[in-house]
Amino acid sequence: MKTLPIVLSMSALALAFPALAEGDLSRAEPIELVVEMGATDAADKPMYFKPNHLELETGKAYKIVLKNLDEVKHEFASPGLMERSFTRKVEITDEAGELVAEVKGSVSEIEVGPGKEVEWFIVPVQTGENLAMECLLEGHQEAGMTGTITVK
Repeated sequence: MKTLPIVLSMSALALAFPALAEGDLSRAEPIELVVEMGATDAADKPMYFKPNHLELETGKAYKIVLKNLDEVKHEFASPGLMERSFTRKVEITDEAGELVAEVKGSVSEIEVGPGKEVEWFIVPVQTGENLAMECLLEGHQEAGMTGTITVK
Protein backbone atom coordinates (compact mmCIF):
# COMPACT_ATOMS: atom_id res chain seq x y z
CA MET A 1 0.00 0.00 0.00
CA LYS A 2 2.94 2.37 0.42
CA THR A 3 3.64 2.32 -3.34
CA LEU A 4 0.27 3.82 -4.27
CA PRO A 5 1.04 7.35 -2.95
CA ILE A 6 4.45 7.28 -4.68
CA VAL A 7 2.87 6.29 -8.00
CA LEU A 8 0.24 9.00 -7.67
CA SER A 9 2.90 11.57 -6.75
CA MET A 10 5.02 10.61 -9.76
CA SER A 11 1.96 10.90 -12.05
CA ALA A 12 1.14 14.35 -10.68
CA LEU A 13 4.76 15.42 -11.18
CA ALA A 14 4.73 14.17 -14.78
CA LEU A 15 1.57 16.17 -15.49
CA ALA A 16 2.98 19.29 -13.86
CA PHE A 17 6.24 19.15 -15.85
CA PRO A 18 5.56 17.62 -19.28
CA ALA A 19 8.65 16.41 -21.10
CA LEU A 20 9.42 17.79 -24.53
CA ALA A 21 9.47 15.19 -27.25
CA GLU A 22 12.82 14.74 -28.95
CA GLY A 23 11.23 15.71 -32.26
CA ASP A 24 9.42 18.85 -31.01
CA LEU A 25 8.91 20.73 -34.29
CA SER A 26 7.68 23.86 -32.51
CA ARG A 27 11.28 24.38 -31.45
CA ALA A 28 12.97 23.11 -34.63
CA GLU A 29 15.22 25.46 -36.59
CA PRO A 30 13.49 25.74 -39.98
CA ILE A 31 15.15 25.11 -43.31
CA GLU A 32 14.99 28.37 -45.26
CA LEU A 33 13.80 28.36 -48.88
CA VAL A 34 13.59 31.61 -50.85
CA VAL A 35 11.04 31.96 -53.65
CA GLU A 36 11.45 35.09 -55.77
CA MET A 37 8.51 36.54 -57.70
CA GLY A 38 9.10 38.99 -60.48
CA ALA A 39 9.12 40.03 -64.11
CA THR A 40 11.58 39.79 -66.99
CA ASP A 41 11.87 41.13 -70.51
CA ALA A 42 11.18 37.66 -71.95
CA ALA A 43 8.31 37.76 -74.43
CA ASP A 44 7.17 34.16 -73.85
CA LYS A 45 7.22 34.19 -70.02
CA PRO A 46 7.48 37.73 -68.67
CA MET A 47 6.68 36.71 -65.05
CA TYR A 48 8.26 34.04 -62.89
CA PHE A 49 8.72 32.12 -59.67
CA LYS A 50 12.38 31.40 -58.97
CA PRO A 51 12.86 28.56 -58.37
CA ASN A 52 9.79 27.22 -60.12
CA HIS A 53 10.07 23.84 -58.39
CA LEU A 54 10.39 23.10 -54.66
CA GLU A 55 11.35 19.79 -53.00
CA LEU A 56 10.18 19.38 -49.39
CA GLU A 57 10.06 16.49 -46.92
CA THR A 58 7.34 15.59 -44.46
CA GLY A 59 8.14 16.19 -40.82
CA LYS A 60 10.73 18.92 -41.48
CA ALA A 61 10.20 22.56 -40.53
CA TYR A 62 10.55 25.14 -43.32
CA LYS A 63 10.61 28.91 -43.56
CA ILE A 64 9.57 29.85 -47.09
CA VAL A 65 10.60 33.43 -47.79
CA LEU A 66 8.40 34.91 -50.52
CA LYS A 67 10.26 37.86 -52.10
CA ASN A 68 8.43 40.05 -54.57
CA LEU A 69 11.12 41.75 -56.66
CA ASP A 70 8.55 43.32 -58.96
CA GLU A 71 6.71 46.65 -59.05
CA VAL A 72 3.30 44.93 -58.96
CA LYS A 73 1.78 42.61 -56.36
CA HIS A 74 1.97 38.82 -56.77
CA GLU A 75 0.42 35.84 -55.01
CA PHE A 76 1.78 32.49 -53.93
CA ALA A 77 -0.87 29.79 -53.99
CA SER A 78 -0.49 26.04 -53.78
CA PRO A 79 -3.69 24.38 -52.58
CA GLY A 80 -2.00 20.96 -52.69
CA LEU A 81 0.89 22.06 -50.45
CA MET A 82 -1.36 24.07 -48.16
CA GLU A 83 -3.67 21.07 -47.64
CA ARG A 84 -0.69 18.82 -46.88
CA SER A 85 1.07 21.17 -44.44
CA PHE A 86 0.70 22.53 -40.94
CA THR A 87 1.18 26.30 -41.02
CA ARG A 88 3.06 27.37 -37.91
CA LYS A 89 2.70 31.06 -38.82
CA VAL A 90 3.03 33.69 -41.53
CA GLU A 91 5.21 36.65 -40.54
CA ILE A 92 5.23 40.13 -42.03
CA THR A 93 7.89 42.65 -41.01
CA ASP A 94 8.60 46.24 -42.04
CA GLU A 95 11.79 47.57 -43.67
CA ALA A 96 13.45 47.85 -40.24
CA GLY A 97 12.71 44.20 -39.49
CA GLU A 98 10.01 45.03 -36.93
CA LEU A 99 7.04 42.69 -36.73
CA VAL A 100 3.96 44.10 -38.48
CA ALA A 101 1.74 41.02 -38.32
CA GLU A 102 1.82 37.33 -37.50
CA VAL A 103 -0.91 35.12 -38.94
CA LYS A 104 -1.61 31.66 -37.52
CA GLY A 105 -3.90 28.96 -38.82
CA SER A 106 -4.94 27.78 -42.24
CA VAL A 107 -3.67 29.68 -45.27
CA SER A 108 -5.07 29.44 -48.80
CA GLU A 109 -2.87 32.01 -50.58
CA ILE A 110 -0.33 34.67 -49.71
CA GLU A 111 -0.30 38.00 -51.52
CA VAL A 112 2.98 39.93 -51.43
CA GLY A 113 3.07 43.64 -52.24
CA PRO A 114 5.54 45.24 -54.66
CA GLY A 115 9.10 45.06 -53.34
CA LYS A 116 8.00 43.29 -50.13
CA GLU A 117 8.60 39.90 -48.56
CA VAL A 118 6.69 37.51 -46.33
CA GLU A 119 7.92 34.52 -44.30
CA TRP A 120 5.73 31.41 -44.23
CA PHE A 121 6.61 28.79 -41.59
CA ILE A 122 5.28 25.31 -42.39
CA VAL A 123 5.72 21.63 -41.65
CA PRO A 124 4.56 19.33 -44.47
CA VAL A 125 2.68 16.34 -43.06
CA GLN A 126 1.62 14.46 -46.20
CA THR A 127 3.44 13.56 -49.42
CA GLY A 128 2.47 14.73 -52.90
CA GLU A 129 3.95 15.13 -56.38
CA ASN A 130 3.55 17.85 -59.00
CA LEU A 131 1.56 20.08 -56.68
CA ALA A 132 0.71 23.34 -58.45
CA MET A 133 2.47 26.56 -57.43
CA GLU A 134 0.83 29.59 -59.02
CA CYS A 135 -0.02 33.27 -58.88
CA LEU A 136 -3.80 33.59 -59.03
CA LEU A 137 -3.89 37.24 -60.09
CA GLU A 138 -5.45 37.80 -63.50
CA GLY A 139 -3.02 37.06 -66.34
CA HIS A 140 -0.08 36.09 -64.11
CA GLN A 141 -0.28 32.33 -64.71
CA GLU A 142 -0.46 32.90 -68.44
CA ALA A 143 2.60 35.16 -68.12
CA GLY A 144 4.62 32.32 -66.58
CA MET A 145 3.97 32.46 -62.83
CA THR A 146 3.55 28.72 -62.37
CA GLY A 147 5.63 25.94 -60.91
CA THR A 148 5.45 22.64 -59.06
CA ILE A 149 6.13 21.31 -55.59
CA THR A 150 7.05 17.80 -54.50
CA VAL A 151 6.67 16.66 -50.89
CA LYS A 152 8.49 13.43 -50.11
